[in-house]
Order: sequence, then structure tokens, then C-alpha cells
Amino acid sequence: MTTTTGVARACPLFTKMVDCWEPLSSADALTLKGKYGVGAVGQYLENLTAKTRDGIWAADLPILLLSDAPAGLLSAAVGHSKAASLLTLAGALGAPKTLHLMADFEAQEGDAEGYDTAITGDVAAGGFTPLAYVGAGQPLTGHQLYGLPNAHLYWRGGSVGIAEPDCGFAIWQVPPLDQILAGTGTQVDVSLIGADARGRSPILWYPN
Repeated sequence: MTTTTGVARACPLFTKMVDCWEPLSSADALTLKGKYGVGAVGQYLENLTAKTRDGIWAADLPILLLSDAPAGLLSAAVGHSKAASLLTLAGALGAPKTLHLMADFEAQEGDAEGYDTAITGDVAAGGFTPLAYVGAGQPLTGHQLYGLPNAHLYWRGGSVGIAEPDCGFAIWQVPPLDQILAGTGTQVDVSLIGADARGRSPILWYPN
């Protein structure tokens, strides 16, 4: 059984967060914090290691757990499979339960609603809190997004034409996207963390 490490804690309002597909180095984490005022980092479970986690924590930055969007046609079965993989990865890293875990809802083809319902339901059943990233090419209306039974929080992508759930968003991605900030070597997107209309904010992974 994997031992849990770190703690789950609500992120302070108006924190600046960067997310990136490439694992963030400790040096870049320090630069982003010191030079750009970054207060949190989004990292993908698909390539997050304990070494990367600990390097980010050494910069005293918390982590938001992310996941990538599967390629191809979506279905409930794909959602169940994706959730099982994410829960295994999170458990292997010792991530504490109740953390928000992002499911990527963008460029969705096939049964998007079935996929979205399955992945958020299984993530919630696994003890984590589902966070929906709402990006371009997501076919559900805002009311349908809000109606997903286990989606707890919503993150607005930086593209135009994004459907807004009835409760609003708690994280906003800020254009321009895909920036390599001076002094770093990693391409990042920048977001601002707040609270939705129900007063809910993201729960991030802190070192202590």
C-alpha cells in the first residue's frame, strides 16, 4: 500500500498558476515563483514523477493534478478506463484523497456526455474531487456541464466560445497561451484561481 505524502489544502484566492505538459524543473519552478509571482503549478499525472513533484515542492509551490484528453471517439467505456489509469497513477505517487483532479474536456468527439459522466464519477468514487477543464471543441451546453452529477468545479480554457456552467468557473486561463517566459525553458499557460458562484475553490497538493 502506498503511503500518502503531502496534504490537500484549498488554494488561496487570486493565486497565479501555470500549467505545462512537460514536467517542470525545480529551477524553472523557482524562477516562475520569484520572477513572475507564480503561486501554483499544474502537472499531468501521465508524466508526473516523485522527483518532479519534490522539485516543485522545493520551490514551495503546490500542485494541481491534471490529465490529458484521450484521442479518438469518446464513450463511457473510455471514461472508465481513463479514470482507472489516473487513480492508479495518483495512488502510486501517494496523492492524498480529496485533491481536485482535472479531466480535460476539449476537442471532444463521440459520446462526450457519456465520457464526462464516467470519468468524473469514477474519479469521485476513488476519493478525489473531479475538476472539469472546459476547452474549445467541447460540445455540451453550460447547463449540461453543470448537470454532470460528479463534476465539482470548472476551469475555463483560454479559447473563445467556451460554454459556462450554471455555477460559473473557479479557474480562468489567461491568454496569450503557450508562452515560454524569459528565464525558463518550459512552455506554459497561465491561469488565475478564484471561486465559483457557490464559493468553491480548487484543492491543491501541498508539501506540508
